[in-house]
Amino acid sequence: MAAAKLSTNTQMKNKQYLLDTNILIDFLDGVPSVIEHILKAGVNTCYVSSVSIHELYYGAYLAKEKKEEYYNKEIKKINKLIEYFDILPLSEQAEHYGQIKYALKKKGEMIDEFDMLIAGQAQSEGLTVVTDNVKHFNRIEGLKIANWLKK
Repeated sequence: MAAAKLSTNTQMKNKQYLLDTNILIDFLDGVPSVIEHILKAGVNTCYVSSVSIHELYYGAYLAKEKKEEYYNKEIKKINKLIEYFDILPLSEQAEHYGQIKYALKKKGEMIDEFDMLIAGQAQSEGLTVVTDNVKHFNRIEGLKIANWLKK
């Protein structure tokens, strides 16, 4: 497994975006609009959540059920991604996550746990979540959202 580049506060000042898992999958699959946006914004402005890395590894194990070679291919992609982007660890975002989950539960508009964790990270760090799952993330008040996937 590749060593993750965990971000530090000195790197933080250039960061603007937190790439959601679905955008990362599109990036790894070579979707042109996603690659173009990342290149235009600059890799140095983008974070990947440690939560997304967990989700990608889960997807690799699902691929393993189909064929070992799919698993190996996915693991190589994940390791390359970890080398390419800075990984934002879960740390001080706990309160933001709690606020988000409380507000969504109160409104009866719950979303996936991982999405709430990613949103908490983004709010804590003042980042824009880049996602194709705008419908869910729009439920979170004050969250900045962008969709770099052209359909």
